[in-house]
Amino acid sequence: EKKYKDFVLDVEYAYPPGGNSGVYFRVGDLTDPVGKGIEAQILDSSNKKGPLGSHDHGGIVATDAAASKNMSRPPNEWNRMVVTCQGSHLQVELNGEQIIDIQLDKTAMKDRPLEGYIGFQDHGQPNNIKFRNIRIRELK
Repeated sequence: EKKYKDFVLDVEYAYPPGGNSGVYFRVGDLTDPVGKGIEAQILDSSNKKGPLGSHDHGGIVATDAAASKNMSRPPNEWNRMVVTCQGSHLQVELNGEQIIDIQLDKTAMKDRPLEGYIGFQDHGQPNNIKFRNIRIRELK
């Protein structure tokens, strides 16, 4: 309902097997969250072996920022993601481990707004993702 600039977003979620969703933030235009915002990917990457990409769990979509390690819990278990944005600095913590630490102005997201809405993606799949304990704290 309101725009956030610098913040800490703390959210818990559980995905089904093969689940796919995302956490959007700094969305400048609600009609185009993909093109006018930033997405931290939520994906059932629990069985992924080898290097992760930006479209795997915890990665920042449309950048080269992949999670530094696979912290995905198995399907139907609760995951906790903490997203911290302060200026161009973005950090993502997944299940207690920092997995992303980047400067957005050095990525393909450099032209995205530094302030915007927060939202959660739903692909409309049966038994899709569940969210709980959504908390946000603005940073001054």
